[in-house]
Amino acid sequence: MERNAGGCVTLPCKYNRSAVEEADGTIDIEWTVRNVTDPVIWLSGGKVFKKVPRLSPRISFVAHNSTTGDASVRIISLTPEDSGLYHCNVRKGAYINLILVNVTVLDMFDPAVVGENITEIQKNVGESVILPCGYNQSAAEGAEGNVDIEWSMRNQTNFTETLICQSTVYKRNPGMSPRISLVSDNDTTGNASVAIVSLATTDSGLYLCTVWKGCHILHQNTVIVTVLGGKAPAVALISLYVFITLAVCIVLITLLFLGYCHFRKIRKTNCMKLSYGVNDTKQLLQLYEEN
Repeated sequence: MERNAGGCVTLPCKYNRSAVEEADGTIDIEWTVRNVTDPVIWLSGGKVFKKVPRLSPRISFVAHNSTTGDASVRIISLTPEDSGLYHCNVRKGAYINLILVNVTVLDMFDPAVVGENITEIQKNVGESVILPCGYNQSAAEGAEGNVDIEWSMRNQTNFTETLICQSTVYKRNPGMSPRISLVSDNDTTGNASVAIVSLATTDSGLYLCTVWKGCHILHQNTVIVTVLGGKAPAVALISLYVFITLAVCIVLITLLFLGYCHFRKIRKTNCMKLSYGVNDTKQLLQLYEEN
């Protein structure tokens, strides 16, 4: 099974549900990979455990109920280091089911592999963009399996992550998942394009669209996105600083003016009192001279 770096993969593991129900004890499901000592994920006593730091944040059981007959796991944001032979071991009493899945992760972001099918798009911070991706619907009808749309991204720091996995927005990507969506929610249209809103400079990078039908690639193309306006936050910060400075100056001038008015009022009152005092003295002197 071949998959792209940055994409996702489901490792299939089905077991006989009725045989498990008839067996004694509790069900244990364990996934291991060759050349790794500890199990990458296992279920025991109804609880899920993970012990390989490299894979722990990226691997999970597809089914949330261990009685469904499905012990498959999904790995997202694949890296070439995830390549290997994976073992699924389902045990309950005397029942044992072992399935092997060989995974090869290819670095499709390598310039030598990307090829000429590249679209370049420039946008500004805050704008929206549609990343084009289409496939031949008639070719999809002739292949086995379901049509799965996959989008992955490699950013400017060379970090690769899953955006769309099996035609579904990957929700554990909080920075992108609320802002990205498939243009068409119908896999019969041949349209695998995605829309991203409220662009940020961190959205700049290399986007890879892959349309799968079972284990076969129906279509693959790359979109280079450059989001301009990296100085916008600094400009906003300077504007805020200027606004605060002006507001402080206005408040200080207002306080100085009110203080000056208050001082003049007090001075005027004191002058009037002094004038009244002089007049009273003159009147007393006049009365004294008359007498």
